[in-house]
Amino acid sequence: MTEAALPSRPRWLLRVAAWLIAGAVVFVAARRIDFGALASALRGASWGWVVLAAIVNVVGTTAGRVRRWQALLEPIPHRQRATFLDLARVSYASGAVNNLLPARAGEAVRVIEVNRRLGYPAGALIAAQLAEKGIEAISLGLLCGLCALLPGASWPPLGAAGGVAAAAVVVLAILPRSAPGPAGRFLQALRAVHAERSWVRGLLWSLLSDGVDLLLVGLCLRALGIDVHPAVWAMVLLSINLALLLPATPANLGILEAGAVVALTAAGVAAEPALAFALVYHAVHLIPSTALGVISISLPAR
Repeated sequence: MTEAALPSRPRWLLRVAAWLIAGAVVFVAARRIDFGALASALRGASWGWVVLAAIVNVVGTTAGRVRRWQALLEPIPHRQRATFLDLARVSYASGAVNNLLPARAGEAVRVIEVNRRLGYPAGALIAAQLAEKGIEAISLGLLCGLCALLPGASWPPLGAAGGVAAAAVVVLAILPRSAPGPAGRFLQALRAVHAERSWVRGLLWSLLSDGVDLLLVGLCLRALGIDVHPAVWAMVLLSINLALLLPATPANLGILEAGAVVALTAAGVAAEPALAFALVYHAVHLIPSTALGVISISLPAR
């Protein structure tokens, strides 16, 4: 029996159990941390690099992710076309909800707001979100594969991720481009995304977004004085994204840090500077997005 088929109470208990397991892992890891060394690493950070990372995140990540979403929505019928500013505002609002509430509640906000304000069908929006998750996975894999080709790179998981992503692109490219037939809104939207090749534009924007995220990893590592091969940057990004597949805590607190620390300690970085990096990197994402999201929520609807 899948989780979706379970009654509401067992699903709730399963989610709580998963959070408790994640919390236990974080607690065990925290007991091994020298908090004096952690504080020293944070005090020694070059905060100019952190500010630069925050600016790059707001500009670059917003452009990549919003344009990706806009490309996937293009073939879907609508009452009013979604502009970049419309989707940026909804994206920041949903991000703030994700940061403040558990279980990725902001994903529902994206569907509700775009459906209510712009008239996109809810089923089609859910299908576009599903397609977006697939494109995110493919673009991250392609980026990891490219990093695996760098001179001196010796991380087999990066090459494996790149191979799987490249195979997925080939499969999507050779699938017949059939027009939407009789079906529900959900399947019609998925077919339209493929038939009109809007996934190609979405993938290019997603590569930009992931490339910016990889740069953020490098900038935050530079801020902490951690000198590692760029392939390790990609391994950190991959490890974080794999960790985020776990049931979400509010703002992914603890889960993101665990993913980053695992990758960095495997690369030979001490636990304390690795955790300092994870906290700085998380703050670069969390603080600007939450602030802009709260502002977006407080603005009156057009």
